[in-house]
Amino acid sequence: MLNIQTSIVATYADCQGCSLCILPCPMWQQHHDVMFSPQGIAKAMQSGAQADDLREPLENCIHCGACDAICPENIDLTGMITQFRQDISLPENSKKEDALSPFVISCDASVQAQIGDDDLYIIDAAPFHADYANRIEHYDALRKQTGCGMNLDLNRMAIATGIGSVADDAGQFDVKKQVQWLVQGRCFERVIVENHADMVLLREITGKPVFCVAELLGIVVERRGENEAG
Repeated sequence: MLNIQTSIVATYADCQGCSLCILPCPMWQQHHDVMFSPQGIAKAMQSGAQADDLREPLENCIHCGACDAICPENIDLTGMITQFRQDISLPENSKKEDALSPFVISCDASVQAQIGDDDLYIIDAAPFHADYANRIEHYDALRKQTGCGMNLDLNRMAIATGIGSVADDAGQFDVKKQVQWLVQGRCFERVIVENHADMVLLREITGKPVFCVAELLGIVVERRGENEAG
């Protein structure tokens, strides 16, 4: 007798309403309305709502992926929202990560040596949450090794800026409000970002120097070239 195991894919129908996904959700942070959250969308769909009934929260989602990483039912919540967005012809949010990603750059020991305890390191939220189980250990180690602050909340989800998202481009998400909340109460002298798009607004709001982690790699490469030439 064959022992065949089948895996059941969790969907919005499996949402039990635990509210964990609300805690790191940027659109809930801005609206403080459960409808503007993955849970709100899932529960509305369970009650018979259609995607077009949920147009406003679907437009507000920045696809940071924190809800996927924290969901105890392992529901593909961003996949759910993507599908509902497609159903009402909203533009795509997703983008592919480059081979030489900021995450890969942040693993370089020479780059890490340039990060200190007076830096605020802004993790690019979407790729971080998409590979959360494999990346959280790295960032925890980086934080402990360098002493830098990070845009991690108490649940160790990355607080996204939303800059450059489809919701930002459409004027549906207030990125300035989000960044102001992200940096509130933090002490730092310099900001290091993984997403180049974050640089201008963070520099404007914080009044501090802002560098992209790729620039730190450029400094390393330049110094290595100087050493080879010398």
